[in-house]
Amino acid sequence: MADDPQNTPGNGPEGEPGTATGSERQGEAGTGAEGDQVDEVKEAETARAAAEKRASEAEQEAARLRRSNAATKGTDLDALRAEVRAEFTEALVRAELRAAAAGKLRDPADALALLDAASLAGPGGDIDAAAVTAAVDQLVKDKPYLAVAEGSTAPTWGDVGAGPRDTAEPEPATPLDRLRRAYDA
Repeated sequence: MADDPQNTPGNGPEGEPGTATGSERQGEAGTGAEGDQVDEVKEAETARAAAEKRASEAEQEAARLRRSNAATKGTDLDALRAEVRAEFTEALVRAELRAAAAGKLRDPADALALLDAASLAGPGGDIDAAAVTAAVDQLVKDKPYLAVAEGSTAPTWGDVGAGPRDTAEPEPATPLDRLRRAYDA
């Protein structure tokens, strides 16, 4: 292309290839259109470096704040105590409900499902046994089909062959005697 007569200065009309002056072709800073572009590129690079520095500082500050928040978030001892106390009180009320319903309902778990355990605890976490008993009695009155049937006793187990016997039979002498005794009975 260096030998191309079209690219020599002065060979074409203004604005076409080959019409650039020597200073414009060499890209001297501050002179011509290319010099202005070089200045703009330098300014853009400076602005980019400053923006990257600000972004890095912002990320470091955010990380510091996250660490600070994580360190102070879990140390509210009063809130932790209140949470543990509430869980413990709920467990105690549930146990009290099961105990009060044990002789009155067929399934004591019905009392847990149908009664509001949170309303039976006092403000300080104390459990009012009278209120629990009254709530179970009211449940039996409202839903009598849940109550234990009158005169029924707990199911008894049959003789499973364990424990001491009144009459002890002698152990058979041979396995054949054992089979005979099993089939004679």
